[in-house]
Amino acid sequence: MAYVDPGRVIEKLREMGARRILLQLPDGLKPQVFHYFAELSKYFNVIVSSSGFYGACDTGTMDEWKNVDAVVQLGHTEIPNIDYKVPVIFDEYTYRDERSFNELDLSELREKKYNRISMAYSIQYRESAGKLVELLRKKGFEVSVGKHDTRLKYDGQLLGCNFSPLHDQDRWADCHIIVSTGVFHSLGAQLSVDKEVFVLDMSEPFRLRSMKEEADRHIRRRYANMARALDAQKFVVVVDTKIGQYRMKLAEKMVAEIRSMGREAIIAYSNESSPVEFENMMADCIIFTGCPRVATDDFDRYRSPILTAQEFNMIFKKKGNGKYIMDEIVNVDPMP
Repeated sequence: MAYVDPGRVIEKLREMGARRILLQLPDGLKPQVFHYFAELSKYFNVIVSSSGFYGACDTGTMDEWKNVDAVVQLGHTEIPNIDYKVPVIFDEYTYRDERSFNELDLSELREKKYNRISMAYSIQYRESAGKLVELLRKKGFEVSVGKHDTRLKYDGQLLGCNFSPLHDQDRWADCHIIVSTGVFHSLGAQLSVDKEVFVLDMSEPFRLRSMKEEADRHIRRRYANMARALDAQKFVVVVDTKIGQYRMKLAEKMVAEIRSMGREAIIAYSNESSPVEFENMMADCIIFTGCPRVATDDFDRYRSPILTAQEFNMIFKKKGNGKYIMDEIVNVDPMP
């Protein structure tokens, strides 16, 4: 892993007159903490957050940042439409992979006559995605990168809760390719669009892997979970207190809708959702208005069915016409 040079960050912090800093590093960059801390500590009083966090939507709790002048977060890019409570400096980190894409097997794309390709990426692989675009064009494919919405900074960039560049291209494209690691972004992408999604997993030998079958299995499991909620009488609607996931207006609207159905509903705050919290409340169903991936990816941890806001709309308001709708976050409410 290349050393991250904090020089640009130090310059910005000195320009703003900051003295006390909260430093956040994702797990993949935590081996950098001693280098980064040592450099920042030459000029500032630095506190390192040991907590896990979920990206630019999560700059720590109020208790963590209320006494600091700025937050420094490595590895992510800002979410432009969030009103951060203290200045946040995002030190973007791009993984540089020197391997060549020349041997990438493109036969499945050709067999399926996928000529028009939409390219997207998780932020760490922006550079690699650009190289893949060049290669595919040289091989005769049409390649486009979708426009981002106000929650994203770059065209083609994806978050686990926002796939707007793919929606921009879904009608035009024959398929989508996601450059990332694992299946977190690509599974969410396949749940969000109609066209087939392939992942190029940068942590493995290069190959294109279709997400269609995995997404179909996932949707079947989600429908089974949603069916369990049909007879629920007591609902807990959860508002996530992370600054980039705070959707109180949505929660209040859902509580009103549930009560209009003659059922009980309460609003609960949560920063790190735990099944035990809601088991003690004896809730029949949990609706999570924060990151939709908590409900869709972690639902096996919960005894009660846990739904996204869109899943609630699908089963109780008959939205979607039988098509699964992925809950995506476009905007959040200002935090009090």
